[in-house]
Amino acid sequence: MYTFEVCAKCGHVGRDYYVDKIFAVRAESAKEAASIVRNFPRVKHHHKDAIRYVIRIDEARYWEIRQTNNVDPYFLCHNIQEQRLMCTITPICEKNDDYEETEEVTRKRFFDGKKAIKNPKKYYKHNYYEERIAA
Repeated sequence: MYTFEVCAKCGHVGRDYYVDKIFAVRAESAKEAASIVRNFPRVKHHHKDAIRYVIRIDEARYWEIRQTNNVDPYFLCHNIQEQRLMCTITPICEKNDDYEETEEVTRKRFFDGKKAIKNPKKYYKHNYYEERIAA
């Protein structure tokens, strides 16, 4: 068995935000250590980049990480009210500045007389066509 330091994205700090936390784990391989930490509480399980890095460490560093996590208020609180009182966390936003937001879809409703049309482009394509005359 080896000891590993695993940094993971932890949640419960707001939508589209996360906090990097370091965990100490005993495992046979780095891949196994990452899978163990991914299933810990508060880790963003479904994110493909939830595990930031995995490093093999010695026993002294292992116990150092364990001691810091035992007194970390983020891990000691039981609900959001305690977290707001006890923790001074600066969450990191998940959205990149490079990412362009897509245009908002207009919610304007279309009508043909009094009949509401769900998909106007498709409706007009099939119901109102012009005959093309070759000149």
